[in-house]
Amino acid sequence: MKDIYYQVTGQGFPVVFLHGNGEDHHIFDQAVNLLSKQYQCICIDSRYHGRSVHAGELSYQQMCQDVMAVMDELNIAAYDVIGFSDGGIVSLMLGMQDSRLKHIISIGANTKPRYIKRFYRLTFYLQMICLAIFSIYQKKARLTFRLYKLMLTQPQIEYKQLQQIHVPVLVLAGEFDMIDAKDTNHIGESLPYGIVKIIQHGNHFLLRDAFQETVKEISLFLEACHQEENYECMSSSTIEDR
Repeated sequence: MKDIYYQVTGQGFPVVFLHGNGEDHHIFDQAVNLLSKQYQCICIDSRYHGRSVHAGELSYQQMCQDVMAVMDELNIAAYDVIGFSDGGIVSLMLGMQDSRLKHIISIGANTKPRYIKRFYRLTFYLQMICLAIFSIYQKKARLTFRLYKLMLTQPQIEYKQLQQIHVPVLVLAGEFDMIDAKDTNHIGESLPYGIVKIIQHGNHFLLRDAFQETVKEISLFLEACHQEENYECMSSSTIEDR
């Protein structure tokens, strides 16, 4: 896919990595170094991020469609997803739309903008006010403004929609996450096969500030999911980095 950049590392069952707002696939570098020993790690730069196209619709639904298009291109018949923040939102949306998705790890996701804690929402709004001025002159400021707006207007997921996800889901969040704990727990309760794990003393950026404990939970979940499953290679040809 010429519009969406992705990088593939390792061999085994495909695991897709989806980053958060304003980031790129490199936030998973440390995790991929470990997980690529067992899995085929597919790291994607979301639209308007990293080396992917900075054009088209900016929405979580479009990001979801982009992931499915990459899976089409790679001839992936079954895959898992590890999504952080915005990527965690997209991972849940994929679970409602793509039957190829078999297991989900959603880190720091929210169902609606109002479940971002008030302090952080206020901070984002204040930053948008400042960015509005610089947006007149700077392309980067205009993009950042749009990315903040995305977080403050999307997603709009109803808990009952999560009942459509009939695959195992690990819902991870930090004890001091920027996402309201009530939303995190309701996500887990709404999922037919959901497990909620709160990382003690952790914040929103678990892969950065609580890496060892977070990657341990990820590894244990994936191992449990695949323990009794024997998958063949899911891609029809050798895949090279894009």
